[in-house]
Amino acid sequence: MRNSLLITLCLFAIHFANAQEQTLLRGAVTETTVTNDSLDISYSIYLPQNYDPEKLAKALFVFDPEGEGTKAARLFASGLQGEDFVIVSNNHPMSSTIDSLDANADNALLIVRDVFRKIAVDKYRVYFSGLKGGAKTASALSYIFKSSANLLLIDDMYFANRFANQAQRNLAIGVIGDASPNYYPMEDYFYMLKAYGKNNELYTYDDTSEWPSAAFLGTLVKRLDHLNVEHYNLKVEDSVWQRQASVDLNTVQGLINDGQLVVAYDLVRDLKGDYRGEVDLDPIREVQRSLRRSDAYKQAKRLSRKDEVQEGLLLDDISYFLEEDLALGNFKNLGYWDDRILQFKTAAQNPAKPIEQKVARRMLGYIDYTVKDFLALNRVALYDQRIFANVLKTILDPVDYQAYLDIISLAAQDEDENTAFFYLEELLKQGYTDYDKLYDIPDTEFVKIKPVYNQLIESYLGKSKF
Repeated sequence: MRNSLLITLCLFAIHFANAQEQTLLRGAVTETTVTNDSLDISYSIYLPQNYDPEKLAKALFVFDPEGEGTKAARLFASGLQGEDFVIVSNNHPMSSTIDSLDANADNALLIVRDVFRKIAVDKYRVYFSGLKGGAKTASALSYIFKSSANLLLIDDMYFANRFANQAQRNLAIGVIGDASPNYYPMEDYFYMLKAYGKNNELYTYDDTSEWPSAAFLGTLVKRLDHLNVEHYNLKVEDSVWQRQASVDLNTVQGLINDGQLVVAYDLVRDLKGDYRGEVDLDPIREVQRSLRRSDAYKQAKRLSRKDEVQEGLLLDDISYFLEEDLALGNFKNLGYWDDRILQFKTAAQNPAKPIEQKVARRMLGYIDYTVKDFLALNRVALYDQRIFANVLKTILDPVDYQAYLDIISLAAQDEDENTAFFYLEELLKQGYTDYDKLYDIPDTEFVKIKPVYNQLIESYLGKSKF
């Protein structure tokens, strides 16, 4: 994120205004709009049935990548039925373009500020959640809160070293699909977050291509709230603890019925810790014992461990050779990576072999994550290495146009005209048609006036400048 955005965010991060008059319905989702200059941003807001404007409210901001705010707000409201959360979600789709985090965070901030103007919010009980790109936006906003932030992140997150101090104050629960391309990045992030705080927890779910079930989401938000209650030594009535424990046990049972035995066990283990000292733990212990003794759970855990060992060996090989080839810019091994990535892509599309499909998706995600991380950390010089990394990006995604443009720019800086011409043609073969952009690639002043460069553009687009 740009420094200018961070300055803007910091100016408004802890601005909490008293409620202003607006027709918001209790027990229902209301669609409303916030206006900034000429920009109207729609969002949905749910007020609990027992909402009291004279009391500070708990606020949950949900960022949906598709902008289905009403649907997302209702999903969480269903999972948090009977709880006193104000739930807010965006109705505008989030941008997925390069460097889109700035724009998404700007729009999210406008929503947050507007809610703070309309609702009296307890600044210590603000919660952010998001799916995929929405999870990145949620985590980005959390880093500018002076008090700690509470995060429920589904299938992705955003982190940069400059936010490490704030990240250490935040509380984060993550959910990752076991076949998600973001599996290893999320594991890495939460390995780090676990060192910051023992309560930061990552759960593996069967599928996070969409939001998980309402019950599961509701229980995880309550877990965040329970940990927050403990942190601030807040008072909660015994009847509330009893009701929540009963609902959360039903969530665990639902996961068991759905065959999600490993995550069910992990969750009931953590719930036992959350409710210790607040309710009779015997029902929770009984579910945990029953699950641990079941043949189905034992088999699921055994298969999981077996798969982890085999996949770990594969990951070690991929990691070692990838890091070595990136560091050396080893173009001699491009053929190997072309074949390897093709094998993973083929396996990732084969539902007849679900284990291989899952592993392949994880590996493709790991390669993509490692390449992008290398490029983010190495922005100057190292022409061969950065060209090599971008070539890998084109193998992973043949229509990643920016990777081709970056190769052309890097090759021109390295005075390697043949590489620049080759990847210009490869870009045009993929259907790229932005004529003006081809003459505006950074650092290509001497390449773009060459006859070969212009002949290639004219042969595909029917015209050239020089």
